[in-house]
Amino acid sequence: MEGPERADVSAMATDLARLVELMMDPSVPQVQRLDAYTTCEQFKETSPLCAQCGFYLARNTEVSHIVRHFGLQLMEHCVKYRWNQISQQEKLFIKENAMKLLIGGIEQQLQHYNHIKDALSRVIVEMIKREWPQQWPTLLKELSDACRHGESQTEMVLFVFLRLVEDVALLQTLESNQRRKDLYQALTTNMGDIFTFFLKLTVEHCQEFKSLTDSGKIQEAASHGRVVQVVLLTLTGFVEWVSISHIMADNGRLLQILCLLLDQESFQNAAAECLLQIVNRKGRVEERKPLLILFSEDAMRCIFKAAGVTSCKPLDEQHYMFLKKLTQVLTGLGTQLCVLWGKEDGANGRPPNFSLYLDAILTFTQHPSLTLAHYANSLWMSFFKHELISKDPVFLTFVPKWVQSTGPKIIKVGYPSYRNGPNADIAAYSSLDFDSDEEFSSFFHRCRSDMLDTFRQATMVAPLVTFGFVEEWLKMRIQKSKEEPEVECNINSPTFLEWEALSQVLESILSRILVCQERPSVSSGLHLLELCLAYEPTDPLLLSALLSCISALFVFLSMGAPGEGAALLPRVLDKIFGALVFGVPGQAKDSRSRAVKNVRRHAASLMVKIGHKYPLLLLPVFERIHGTVEGLNNDPSQLSRLEKVLLQEALLLISNHFCEYERQTRFVGEIIAPGVEQWHTLGQEAFKGPKEFMAFVGLDRPPVEPSCDDVNGQNRSHILFCIHLFMAVVKRCMWPEDPDRAARGGFVVGYTEAGNPICRNPAAPHLIPLLPNLLMLIRVFNMLWTPEALALLSEGYRNAHAMLSVERNNLLGMGSPCPTGSDSVLDRTAAGSWQRSYTPLDRMQHFLSNVHDTCYHILGYAGPSMGRDFYSLRGLAGSLVASVFSNLEVIPDYRLRPMVRVFLKAFVHSCPPAFYDAVLLPVLAHFCPYMFQRLNAKWQYITQLYETGSIDEDNTDTQEVLEDMLNRMLTREYLEVLRVALIGGTTETVMETMEHEETEPTRTSSLQTEVISELGTLLLRTEATCQPIVLCIFRALAWSDTISSLKATLLVLPVVRQLSSDNSLTPPAAMHVMTSVLQGLQMHGQHDSNQGALITLGLQVYEVLRPKFPEIREVMTQIPNCNSQELQKLDDKIAAGNQKAKKEVFKKITKQLIGRSVAQLFRKEVRIADLPRMELPPKPKMRDLLETEDVGLCKLFDVVD
Repeated sequence: MEGPERADVSAMATDLARLVELMMDPSVPQVQRLDAYTTCEQFKETSPLCAQCGFYLARNTEVSHIVRHFGLQLMEHCVKYRWNQISQQEKLFIKENAMKLLIGGIEQQLQHYNHIKDALSRVIVEMIKREWPQQWPTLLKELSDACRHGESQTEMVLFVFLRLVEDVALLQTLESNQRRKDLYQALTTNMGDIFTFFLKLTVEHCQEFKSLTDSGKIQEAASHGRVVQVVLLTLTGFVEWVSISHIMADNGRLLQILCLLLDQESFQNAAAECLLQIVNRKGRVEERKPLLILFSEDAMRCIFKAAGVTSCKPLDEQHYMFLKKLTQVLTGLGTQLCVLWGKEDGANGRPPNFSLYLDAILTFTQHPSLTLAHYANSLWMSFFKHELISKDPVFLTFVPKWVQSTGPKIIKVGYPSYRNGPNADIAAYSSLDFDSDEEFSSFFHRCRSDMLDTFRQATMVAPLVTFGFVEEWLKMRIQKSKEEPEVECNINSPTFLEWEALSQVLESILSRILVCQERPSVSSGLHLLELCLAYEPTDPLLLSALLSCISALFVFLSMGAPGEGAALLPRVLDKIFGALVFGVPGQAKDSRSRAVKNVRRHAASLMVKIGHKYPLLLLPVFERIHGTVEGLNNDPSQLSRLEKVLLQEALLLISNHFCEYERQTRFVGEIIAPGVEQWHTLGQEAFKGPKEFMAFVGLDRPPVEPSCDDVNGQNRSHILFCIHLFMAVVKRCMWPEDPDRAARGGFVVGYTEAGNPICRNPAAPHLIPLLPNLLMLIRVFNMLWTPEALALLSEGYRNAHAMLSVERNNLLGMGSPCPTGSDSVLDRTAAGSWQRSYTPLDRMQHFLSNVHDTCYHILGYAGPSMGRDFYSLRGLAGSLVASVFSNLEVIPDYRLRPMVRVFLKAFVHSCPPAFYDAVLLPVLAHFCPYMFQRLNAKWQYITQLYETGSIDEDNTDTQEVLEDMLNRMLTREYLEVLRVALIGGTTETVMETMEHEETEPTRTSSLQTEVISELGTLLLRTEATCQPIVLCIFRALAWSDTISSLKATLLVLPVVRQLSSDNSLTPPAAMHVMTSVLQGLQMHGQHDSNQGALITLGLQVYEVLRPKFPEIREVMTQIPNCNSQELQKLDDKIAAGNQKAKKEVFKKITKQLIGRSVAQLFRKEVRIADLPRMELPPKPKMRDLLETEDVGLCKLFDVVD
């Protein structure tokens, strides 16, 4: 630089330094800091002296490290955004001075400021991306020479390699695809030298570090230690993707070094991370096989020793982090073994030192940290699932050890807040992993679920071992419980926690016993059952856990020879009924504690469970069960209404195996009779209109506390009893699955045209007369949202219709708060101490939500359960329109969702074809136009909120966000209904979504596979349904919800094909179809899954429509930079029939249309010019290192010793 120019640079740099200090000073007002920032950014963008000022600041030792870092940023900016515009002289200036800074190194006082080293490395990397190798052939030599000038220079060279490989290979952020290929090729060509360079640095600086440390020169040693750390960090960026031949070069010397470094505290974390990347490599079998060298005795003992030494050290975050990585290294190595074992050209069998390896895994399974045990559990699961490993004799010897080690992990202990308790060692590790007890609780639930899954899989491999373990545990626990003094338990009592864990392990193991080839003896199982029956706990929590054990052991009653378990069955039933009437002295029916209520409910639910799983076992004692239930029902002081319904449900499940229509229907009439009379009374009194209903349940009166004084509470109880009873009947009653038995039992009333039997449900004659009142009740619920009804609400019940907090939290992904020590189902139902007392408003909200949802469940089950008896009802369509689909405009989304997901989906799916015209068509003709208008208007409103900033993504707990989530869920569920209507669905899927929400899009192997069904054809050929259905699907492609768009994507092509074959499309309609697909691509193209599906859909729609409607070319020409030549090329590729080629052309045409993510919208574009092409060198051959006898691991550092 000339003198005047140097003076200008000095003055500008001084001003910039002042502005940077001002900008970073927190005491300066925000406005001044913003002005300083703006000035700096303007200088960066506009000044021709950007690089010169940057270099001036970067080399100035008198300014702060922040200012020097800014100087390096100026140099990087100039290279990144101006390289193609600046002169060759300026390029040489930047390059030469950047290398001078590199060779000059970093002063001692800045050695710990890695951001300075990293910033300089990025300047050089940006030049490399534009010049190497074609125009900078001496780069590697220059970098190697720079390392000779000192440790800080070596660190910066290593940062250059790391940042380069991140951009080129790992993150692939390079803007020019051709330059990325050039750089990748250059790196690959020189990889042998690069790895030799890395290993040389590692060995040299390790030796220097050890020598200086032993001499007491700690500060000098630290600089060498930093070099080793950065070498390992850089290697971690390479080993994931380079050829395995480089990793295994020189007899696997890299792996030897890494294993030895595991024992050196200063480097063990970085070494473990590098090893982790190596063992997690993907690829072909021959690329994975060399990794089995890590099963050598030297490597295994290095890993084992490092784990043992670290475990004995005081607990701190660094040591714990190392143990985590070491566990992941071992599990990653095991995953490679699962891939190789038994494969051709893979591992021929058990690797050497497999026993030593399993010992290491077992050590981490036994570790107090649940996180380490969880890591190890995933590997045990893989081994148990592996066809060959699970049968290996050595592995089988470790199954008992694994069982003994994992069983105690199921016990829920180790909360971070309990560091002074009896499980302080577990809690100490938990406090490092989790910030709160709630976080730990969530993790523990997932961890325990995974471990129980592994118990199930282990039972498939060694059933006698797993059963033997749980058998001894149960015997010991019962014996201890009998010897311990009776004390009242809570959810954190050690006794209860052990019982709960034991019951879950027992259930997991015995759930797989019937599918095992080798089973435990029936006598041993029945003996355990006898022990459980003989134990009489007086605490409701322990009794509930005992019931879970009895439930699991019930399987042995079905395994024995006829009569073998007959003597025990009555005792089991007596035990269950004893729990059903369990009580605590001093508690009446209305004053029972939560724990007592829950154990009674548990017993009733257990009757339903065994009635569902073992009905044939209970059938011989049906009369006894029936008599007991009748006796309890006749005692008004015993059973609650819910308990009565559960017992009736169990009886219905058993009665399904009478296989006699007349007997079954009489029994159903007997079961349902108590509710029928009440139901008719309710219809006359409460279901006439919203005013009468509100008066009946107390919505128009002030809330009453306590609940025992609420006279309307009994009215609400009557309604709940009736609808739960009817729900049990419609859900559980069915005809025999065997057609012959159904015919012999009198269930078959005719046959379809295809010859399939038409069966009648024994419950139909009793349920059909109840439907009018049910529809009246649903109509009343819909009318509760009218302004007139809302005005009648008392002040205390103004929020009675609000969404339940648990549903709101689930929808917003916030989860429900749970107390310390409680997140399992058993905890939540058994614990009474933590549950907040419900206010009258809470009880009213739960009542309204429960009744509303159950009504739709009854209607939803009515179709598949009663079949033609239901659909053949006179005036059914009109009745549904007048009740279920009345007042839709005032019903909120969260009340509309059960109607769509629970009722309408099953109603459409179960309808026989004979009733399409009379029932489905009128219903859908009424509902579909309304839903399209509602969803379309709501999406416009939500889009407007986002555009105006009314919805803040950082504040998820707002009404607008809740409305957005509800709208998304409703849209997805309605699209599922359309899918069932147009294409169809399996009965299992439809019934499952009645019970559980579906959040994932339906998967399909290909868009080509879907065909419009008979019902779909009818709907598309009917004017009242065709337009709203088709428009809804097309609009959904571009609605701002990726899952809804995917669901719609699967429907568009079959619909378009059907409309095209029916000649229903006009040129404007065809153009609208193509436009809708392109709009979807514009909205969701930044998401890979959506982009792939929409591009495939767009091409297929274009292929279908192009021959009949040339007008769609006009739509395509509106895409930016799309011309007639490109479209002609697309037409030619389509005519040629090359699927891949035509898809590439279509993708190229629509590339400008594809939307970008918010992160990319305002990103400044980087342009990198291509350089002359390079020739590819031949690939190096790879040696088989497993054939090497002596890897020389222990001799590697002999020079130091």
